[in-house]
Amino acid sequence: MSLSLDVGQAFYGSFPGVLPAQQLAIAPIGRGDDALILSGTGSGKTEAAVAPLVDRYRDVARRSTGCCLLYVTPTRALANDLLRRLQPPLERLGLTIGIRHGDHNDLSRRRKPHLLITTPESLDLLLTRRTRALADVHAVVLDEVHLTYNSQRGFQLAVLLERLEGFAGRPLQMVGLSATVADPADIWAFFRPGREAVTVRDQRVKPLDYHLRHLTGAAELIELVTRAASAARVKILLFANSRKECDRLGAELRGQTRLGDHVFVHHSSLDRETRLAVERAFQELPSALCIATSTLELGIDIGDVDLIVLYGHPGGWESFLQRAGRGNRRSDKTNVLCLLPPDHPAPFVGALAFEALVAQVRAGRLERARPLDIIGAVGQQILSILLEREGAYRSVTELATLFSAWPHLQRPVVEQILTQLAKDQNIRRHPVQHRYGAGPGLHLLHRLGLIWSNFPSRSREVKMTWAGREVGLVPAHNLLQLKPGITVSFAGRDWQVQRLLPDEIQVEPGKRAAEVEITYGGGAIGLDPTTLEEMLRLLDQPEAVPAMDTDLCRWYVATVERVRRYAGSDRVALARDDTGYCYFTFAGQVVNHVVALWSGQSAYEAADVVLRTEQAVDFADLPTDPSAARRLAATVLRVPGDLSIFQSALPPDLLEHELGDLWLKTPVFARTLAR
Repeated sequence: MSLSLDVGQAFYGSFPGVLPAQQLAIAPIGRGDDALILSGTGSGKTEAAVAPLVDRYRDVARRSTGCCLLYVTPTRALANDLLRRLQPPLERLGLTIGIRHGDHNDLSRRRKPHLLITTPESLDLLLTRRTRALADVHAVVLDEVHLTYNSQRGFQLAVLLERLEGFAGRPLQMVGLSATVADPADIWAFFRPGREAVTVRDQRVKPLDYHLRHLTGAAELIELVTRAASAARVKILLFANSRKECDRLGAELRGQTRLGDHVFVHHSSLDRETRLAVERAFQELPSALCIATSTLELGIDIGDVDLIVLYGHPGGWESFLQRAGRGNRRSDKTNVLCLLPPDHPAPFVGALAFEALVAQVRAGRLERARPLDIIGAVGQQILSILLEREGAYRSVTELATLFSAWPHLQRPVVEQILTQLAKDQNIRRHPVQHRYGAGPGLHLLHRLGLIWSNFPSRSREVKMTWAGREVGLVPAHNLLQLKPGITVSFAGRDWQVQRLLPDEIQVEPGKRAAEVEITYGGGAIGLDPTTLEEMLRLLDQPEAVPAMDTDLCRWYVATVERVRRYAGSDRVALARDDTGYCYFTFAGQVVNHVVALWSGQSAYEAADVVLRTEQAVDFADLPTDPSAARRLAATVLRVPGDLSIFQSALPPDLLEHELGDLWLKTPVFARTLAR
């Protein structure tokens, strides 16, 4: 099977050929199969999905009055970028495209777009309002599915797909996209339980060429960037692990290298117009440096990138592959420069973690938790459904049937959630019939705009504005450390605070160096437990020549030889001093917390590599079956700021089940306990 000539020319006519993922996707999508397209960043996944869907449904689209194709993406920024990329080929075919999210609504047009790009939250809102244009949907593209898999937002989206099918009155064809997936079957079991999808996988794997350096200070980073930018044309994308670090590095590097002021900062707290301006400038300039957080891990088009720099360990293999995949699209290998910051608290651990991450990726030891029993988003979806008909009563049978495809959400569990929602006055039970309708709590959540959100509670932010224009969003807790007249560093620039309001910080450009920095909350990025497992594997069987500078390599190899006498996959190194015991477990924070609680420690410190305790730990007393420690693990995983408001409203036993399920379904936790 092949594409129609005009569709092929519209999407691929300006390119020398069709890429492997694009060619492989044509047949299954063209015959109406659900599909999961797995291919690296920049390999044309979007076109691989949209081109055959357009070919299959364009006649239907032209006859319909609503939206025939729906494209769901996790962020507004990616939605905006997709609009720009897909509009030209669709217009050549006589089709229209539009977006619907919090910043823009193309559904307000008299003629609805044939293809609509939206986010999970906006789709929820559209279904709640029973938007007529969605009744014409025949196929849905789910972009970057790895980002929402096993999350509250992901389960919200999965239920929305069920609701959309009911609203449209037909089975919908689904196509998922991702660059990084451990097990394709798990992805589909989470989003579409009981259904199957054809996996389309681009088997090409670029060889990975990376180099590691340990910086001694800001001057060395400036020198490094200057040397990297010595070519006439060079684009450098530097990933940092926090917004605060982005701001600081931007301030240190702007004007200090041959790139001059062509040093940009990009993160989620910047306002939309600033982010778009950064993306345009970085794409158009012949040479530039952009310092970003995970906001540029996704497929936003910023042009060809010559060098990817990782300032600090990205945490795990998914983020590493997303970041590394943003560069070197024109070459046949992936080049990454990895940097240990000057203030790294444990340089050897940092170097070993980078080496382990690369070894893990090269060997294909990529693993994620199996599909989780998500429960928190069930309450949110129940409230959304009740709003569909302005709070009118709905039967328990109707509500329970919606969730019946997920084995952990049978009717007794749904009834338990309904009972709790009624107890909290979010809903009310019919006095006679087994039905529920809206309560005062639901209307309050609606007025506050919280009804469609499954984000963590800690994500509340306030605007930072200059002369009435928004320059960014920052966590609300910064209001406590600021006062008028103080100078603050944000987005690589200095700003003087003029006025503080409950939902706004008014500033103007500062004339002196910053006195404080914006803080963003959250801790340092922890190491993925599978990477820690790989670190022990490297201690058991160290690589011959690590990819490091000569002096760093010599020190690293000597340290490995020294450490491996004490630590390895079959032993736990112990150091003891006046404060207690220090165990080098390489177990990760969650397992270390569980070990400490199981052994009855009253005071302890659980980090990724090390567990510090006041009393000795009897490791022989630990359970080898993870289910024995499930309740302890649920306690460890219950971090209030990381829970959505709907998780926090769950009955305690259901929240414990949800959190404990993550513990049970993450295979590395069981292996670590056994070790």
